[in-house]
Amino acid sequence: MSDGGVLVGDESSVGTRYARTRDIVLMAAFLLLLTAALVTLLVQAWPPAPQIAPDGRPEAPVKSVTLRLLGWRPAVGREASFFVIVMAAGALGAVVHALRSLYWYVGNRALRRSWLMMYLLLPVTGALYGLIVYLVLRGGLTSPAGGFTEVNPYGMTAIAALVGLFSQETAEKLRAVFQTLLAPAKAGRDQALPPRIHAVEPAGAPVGGVVVIRGIGLGSASAVRFGTVEAAVTDVTDGRLQTTVPPGASTGRLVVTTPAGSATSPADFTVA
Repeated sequence: MSDGGVLVGDESSVGTRYARTRDIVLMAAFLLLLTAALVTLLVQAWPPAPQIAPDGRPEAPVKSVTLRLLGWRPAVGREASFFVIVMAAGALGAVVHALRSLYWYVGNRALRRSWLMMYLLLPVTGALYGLIVYLVLRGGLTSPAGGFTEVNPYGMTAIAALVGLFSQETAEKLRAVFQTLLAPAKAGRDQALPPRIHAVEPAGAPVGGVVVIRGIGLGSASAVRFGTVEAAVTDVTDGRLQTTVPPGASTGRLVVTTPAGSATSPADFTVA
């Protein structure tokens, strides 16, 4: 039961209500304004192309670029400008992810307030992931004495934007790589929630029908079992996943398989 309206069972009720129209409008306006600011910053920090002197020899590259940020005009060196570029590109990729998620949940009338914090922080994590991956690639792909002239700004920007767009996949890949190099950390008491299924929509479908499963801890789900037959999962997030009723499926409770364990649906699913 709840304790002052805060807990329901062993789950927090904070952010469980659906987002209001005002929340959706403010979040959309924030993401669009942030998109414009990031594109402007990316253009300002972009290193100018090398110029050719009249005698045919390349001129010395420009040593710094000037940024214009709400009246503040800092001069950033070319080396430091790459930090600005990859962070802006990573944040821009994360904004694309946030915008896509926002219109999908709003269009399906399923946006809850708990997701609004993710939309606010996703550009920050995208920028940081872009910077981390840039440092990793820069340390491994160029010589220790190499400078910014050896770096392709288009390639690095594209990688940073993709890292921001697929930040969850990037985190999983980095974790998998460094788990082979470092000793795994002990799991904390609240480090990971066991998977749980709250609802299956619809409650029945024929073979080939699309099924949406909602719950918690579903982000790493690998398969859904319909009786003795397993089906692949698509469009997976921590709170939902999508699958298709496979041939040979039978009526019964669905089982979602994750590395943290399995979760069983609260009611039978009917295969029409």
